[in-house]
Amino acid sequence: MRIENSLNWKVGGAAGEGIMTTGLIFSKVVARHGWQVFDYTEYPSLITGGHNTYQVYAQTNFASSQAKILDVLVAMDKNTLGLHLDELSDQSIILYDSQDDKIKIDEYAGLKGKKVDLPMVSLAQQAGGTRLMANNVALGASIYLLGLDLGVLNGVISDIFGRKGEEVVKENQAAAKAGYDFVMNSVGSPLMTVAKNEGKNYLTMTGNEAVSLGAIAGGLQLYAAYPMTPSSSILHTLAAKASEADIVVKHAEDEIGVINMAIGASFAGVRAACGSSGGGFAYMTEALGLAGVAEVPLVVFESMRPGPALGMPTWTAQGDLQFILTASQDEFPRFVLTPGDATESFHMTRLAFELAEKYQTLVIVVLDKHLSESRYTMTLDVTEFKNERHGFAQAPALDSVGFYPRYEVTESGVHERSIPGQVGGNYIANSYEHDKYGFATEEGWVRVEQMDKRNKKFEMMKREILPPYIEDNGGEITLVGFGSTKGALQAGRELLDKEGIKVNILNVSWMWPFPIQAVTDFLNKGVPFAIVEGNSTGQFANVLRQETGLTTEYHFRKYDGRPFYPHEIFEFVKNTLQK
Repeated sequence: MRIENSLNWKVGGAAGEGIMTTGLIFSKVVARHGWQVFDYTEYPSLITGGHNTYQVYAQTNFASSQAKILDVLVAMDKNTLGLHLDELSDQSIILYDSQDDKIKIDEYAGLKGKKVDLPMVSLAQQAGGTRLMANNVALGASIYLLGLDLGVLNGVISDIFGRKGEEVVKENQAAAKAGYDFVMNSVGSPLMTVAKNEGKNYLTMTGNEAVSLGAIAGGLQLYAAYPMTPSSSILHTLAAKASEADIVVKHAEDEIGVINMAIGASFAGVRAACGSSGGGFAYMTEALGLAGVAEVPLVVFESMRPGPALGMPTWTAQGDLQFILTASQDEFPRFVLTPGDATESFHMTRLAFELAEKYQTLVIVVLDKHLSESRYTMTLDVTEFKNERHGFAQAPALDSVGFYPRYEVTESGVHERSIPGQVGGNYIANSYEHDKYGFATEEGWVRVEQMDKRNKKFEMMKREILPPYIEDNGGEITLVGFGSTKGALQAGRELLDKEGIKVNILNVSWMWPFPIQAVTDFLNKGVPFAIVEGNSTGQFANVLRQETGLTTEYHFRKYDGRPFYPHEIFEFVKNTLQK
């Protein structure tokens, strides 16, 4: 029997067969044993059919990325066995049902690991359930083989299915017990033991769930969106919390309506946000300019996926970076935040609402499919956040022309705003260049004055910059990335440590204004650096060179729709150091 401090479990099957729910249940069971988890999902852009997987990687101390070689593979259909042969080792455990899916295990040449023929469907039906409960049979079997606690699984099943009634809960628990008992009698002792981390109690949430809670903590009052993978679950999460959090959530007709609805709400004094993926964000670009010229606070979530056009809707990429940095007509100051995990997603989203209001400008929170839909372990201080409101005139006053000088030039570039209906606060807000009252103008000197006023904010905004995530390990090379690369870099560093290879990490979570000083100081220490990013042309490398003048000959770019894996980071570093 192996005593383990890590495990890697995956379930695969067709869409519509409960693969995602099964994976989530297993993840929650492991987390309730006091382990840290990282969940990764893959699925095609299909309503039903296609191949879905849910992978749970867990460690006793730190889990930041998915890993390749599996301890347990649950094959709910034939495709799962054929598609994941390269993820198995001699120590892997394979659960399959030869009766239901007519799987002939001998047909899979090179299939490694211990094969356990588990009659999932028939056991579920014998336990009083339906064939859909075969997944719970597989869960029960997994729990036994990994030495986990069946009582914890029963508790999670009760939480997940409780709203469907006690009878449904009992049927699912009975199916799980049937799978547990079957492998106990047929296999014997568990193949490994996963000990409880007593006293540990971790939260797990996806990047999108963390963004949603961060928005609520940041004082969100209105969220508008049109569903577009992989940003859709922000809309779903906030809609589920709308009544409890006292917020308005609108599923609008398209992304053009979405952003204009959010701008209108913000103009009225409401903390508002909208969100989409790259395609929907493209629709929003005209209205971004409206927010910029009218100096309306606005938070936008953009979760990247491969393009161009519809590209690969359910896969991951980091290819929208340069588009996001310059989207809209001409120029106006903006913040661009690129959190690297769920914890950063929560805190940076909460901060985004304060920054947008403080500087009366646009804040874009950038995610990608990998960050949006992967599940992270995190800790969260439940202290109540006090949201300070910024920039509202307490007693606006009309001047001699009968309007409030909303856009009057100030030293900081920010002038107090009034809200509709406020006595003495009348001014005009539209999409045209304007004078200090909002009157449209084409006078050159007024244009220069207002442009300079808006750009003054950028110098003030630089004072808000948060430093990048840095690990100075006295390494032979520094790995540089942004956003969701953080977890793979951390996990890759762990693998390299075991080989006696030391690497440093710098991951940028605050993209714009760019943290020039912190990045330059760290990368100018005489250690070679390599840039790791999820696009084909080196967009982040270009930003780094533009802002710091720093360049490198070492690049690892991945753009197949899949995230970086730790073993890929490991191989890249070893090959780079051997050059």
